[in-house]
Amino acid sequence: MAKKLTIFGALSVFAYVVLGGILWEGYRHLQQPISDLTAQGAPDKGLLSAITFSYGVFSIIFAASAYVFIKQFAPKISRVGMLLFLVMHLVSITYGLFPQDLPGAPVTFEGIMHLVITALIIPLTILAPLLTGLGLRKVNGLERYGMYSILTGILIFLAGGSAAIFLPINGRISGWWSGSISACCSFGCWLHRLSFSP
Repeated sequence: MAKKLTIFGALSVFAYVVLGGILWEGYRHLQQPISDLTAQGAPDKGLLSAITFSYGVFSIIFAASAYVFIKQFAPKISRVGMLLFLVMHLVSITYGLFPQDLPGAPVTFEGIMHLVITALIIPLTILAPLLTGLGLRKVNGLERYGMYSILTGILIFLAGGSAAIFLPINGRISGWWSGSISACCSFGCWLHRLSFSP
């Protein structure tokens, strides 16, 4: 079941990013955040919001299942990590209620809340694999996955940090974009590996 949810979730994200870029003439994948695709005033906000909502539902079910499974044998610190993983997905599904403001648009309450949600999700995204790994490295048969989880948390922190430091300048691709992509890919790989763990 977890494997199927991971596949559905991955397909939802793929469809959201690719389809959104195709439907929005002039959208630049390398220069615009994906939140622009569901921002207030985005041309296909309704359709793309439905796709991200389905991803959110699959993610919550997966995270809850993973927490219940790991709770049976993992140390407390790993259980806390998986609980944060679940909380992260519960928080992120509220993105649909608070769409981002498009660049240059007037600042709205919804746009501010979008930034607040992002500020909550960033530490959860780092701490979930880090804490899970700290406990699992002591579990027989999961030591390597535990270390992998710890390294994932560290990589997300470093990649996300580079995204915050190197902002896009004059619309050109920069460390901001590559840092963000690295962080997303790191978390995606961790999530995929988690779904296939025993």
